[in-house]
Amino acid sequence: MKQLITIKYFLPVFCLSLLFSSCKKELEEVDPVIAWEVHDKFLYSQRYIANLNGANDKLLVLGMNLFSTITLEAGQEDVKHYMHPFNNVSNHKHPMSSRIFGGTNGRFLYFKSVKNPVDSGTSLLLDIADIDPQFRDFRLVLSNSSESFAISENNVALVPYTYLNEQTGRHSLRYLLVKLAVEPNYFDSDKIVLKETRILTPAEEGGYVRHMRSHQNNFYVATDWGFYKITENGEIDFQMPDQVAFTSFEHKGELYTMARHGRKQNHSLFRSISELGWSLDAQLGNTAEFLSYYAISDEILLASYNSQIFEVEPGIDKLNVRELDNTGLEGHAITSIAMIGDKVYIGTQSGMFSKAAEHLLTYKEEEKK
Repeated sequence: MKQLITIKYFLPVFCLSLLFSSCKKELEEVDPVIAWEVHDKFLYSQRYIANLNGANDKLLVLGMNLFSTITLEAGQEDVKHYMHPFNNVSNHKHPMSSRIFGGTNGRFLYFKSVKNPVDSGTSLLLDIADIDPQFRDFRLVLSNSSESFAISENNVALVPYTYLNEQTGRHSLRYLLVKLAVEPNYFDSDKIVLKETRILTPAEEGGYVRHMRSHQNNFYVATDWGFYKITENGEIDFQMPDQVAFTSFEHKGELYTMARHGRKQNHSLFRSISELGWSLDAQLGNTAEFLSYYAISDEILLASYNSQIFEVEPGIDKLNVRELDNTGLEGHAITSIAMIGDKVYIGTQSGMFSKAAEHLLTYKEEEKK
């Protein structure tokens, strides 16, 4: 199977016209580049954007100290800001679903309502040491491209942590499966209710969680041991030993993951073909692991590296990557990309940026040599 990662550029079209009266060269007119614009509601101490999620025509924004929502009404933005209690936001990309967002502080796990995150009696706070007395510390995903733990659209969360294994005396990996309900509360608000918690202990001890996401009724988890599927009922299926996934995404109705083999150190693109198995679609170079991936719609898959953005198209024996114009983003480290309505938003470590979706797929011009 051949290895292929291609980056394509559109060359600017130049036309030289030789006038009958002179030798003057004329440049063909081209449409001006539409730059990414900085958002004026995320400035100063609110510039750091850790995560974005476009859900139900509402953009969810997790910053260093604030959780924010943006809704579009008649082409106008309605921006609301709320304080959140999470720590280590610069190290952890805490998750958000359409109705719940979560985070941690010390040994405490928070679940907060998207609809009314600061209203009294609507959030849920769990002391993990009360649930598992062997709890030692959260072992959240340390990544700017993968969420720290997972919250599904079915209101189920999977949270990795370490516990003291009394037989070995070592700290080993466990997961807390948390089943939640979102119930109506007073004054048209939502209340998060705990339904069940379950402690899951994988057979493989130790290691770090490298990637975690929810998809339909399952969670997909990568550790140093390999790639797992964990159902919302707590069943653990070790699907691909040694394949340490660094991303997964849905694209055009298919579920994909990219992984690096723990021993061979080669990189591969896999596609889910059933509840039990994956197809090896392409061999990749190590460049694939440098990118962060964002499925902003079922048809559009983007990637970023520092301030660069790319359109990505996976396929059999290939991964086509085309760089997009990033005018206005230069020097800003991208953390997240999402789309609501006809607008695309990019979160960075130094501000929020946006552009009309119709101008998104403008390919970067290769400098003429």
